[in-house]
Amino acid sequence: MKKMLLLSAMFLVVVNLSFAQPAIPNGGFENWTDTITPQSWGTSNLNLGFFTYAGVTRTTDKYTGTYAMKLKTISIPMVGMMPAIATTGTFNMMVGITGGVPTGGIKPIGFNGAFKYTSVNGDTMAIFVILTRWNGTTRDTLGYGGIATNQSVNNYTTFNQPIQYDIPNQIPDTFNIILASSAGYVAQENSTLFVDNLSFIASSGEVIPLSAMMQRVYPNPSNGKFTIALGDEENYQIRIYNLLGQIVWEASNIFMQTEVNMEGMPKGLYLIEIDNGQYKRTHRITIE
Repeated sequence: MKKMLLLSAMFLVVVNLSFAQPAIPNGGFENWTDTITPQSWGTSNLNLGFFTYAGVTRTTDKYTGTYAMKLKTISIPMVGMMPAIATTGTFNMMVGITGGVPTGGIKPIGFNGAFKYTSVNGDTMAIFVILTRWNGTTRDTLGYGGIATNQSVNNYTTFNQPIQYDIPNQIPDTFNIILASSAGYVAQENSTLFVDNLSFIASSGEVIPLSAMMQRVYPNPSNGKFTIALGDEENYQIRIYNLLGQIVWEASNIFMQTEVNMEGMPKGLYLIEIDNGQYKRTHRITIE
């Protein structure tokens, strides 16, 4: 099976990585508003009022869990051949792909997932991630990684691809994952890609769910009042420690986000531990 690290030039779609307000990642594709609307992902699905053309759909043909994402290249009247595209940013037929998701200061070294693919006439699928950073005037591409193949893969196959950093001494602030059923020069009708279980690998070797990349604490520094955004609808326990290792604030059964009031606490650095029973992340907050 032919695999390769991808450059954004592989796409015929215009990719514009200017920053946009991100949605919450849904890397296991378990959460859908309906059968054609994956939560937290923009898609190439087209609603023309009386007709809806959906190349991206929910499927129970999954690797794990209940659902996966199915991307099928379709022919749309008056439009032509349309690859199925999904992105953690926003997709617009006129503009292309924009936006992305904040990394939360995390610099992943690997990109994981599972897929299978039906290639029609040698069509090529693509699964890749681009990591960028705003330098004050423009957005720099720091790293990228992923896979492509023009061969049919009949059963779910896992991949673990390293992320190549062309600017290794900087931390990305945004990532955008892009999936496409047809990424070659000529899209072929009925080329079909199934994707499930997308995640990143940290430098420590820990698997990072995509939702963890969205976790953030703001404002930071803070006067004692701040928000912890959790990145998904999991059930979290949160503990905040001072530098002596003492718990100074804690809460359980937290979903989506929580407001913290530590006014009156001594100024300085505090550590926030976020735990959903499967993985833990630690953030820092400075109270001034």
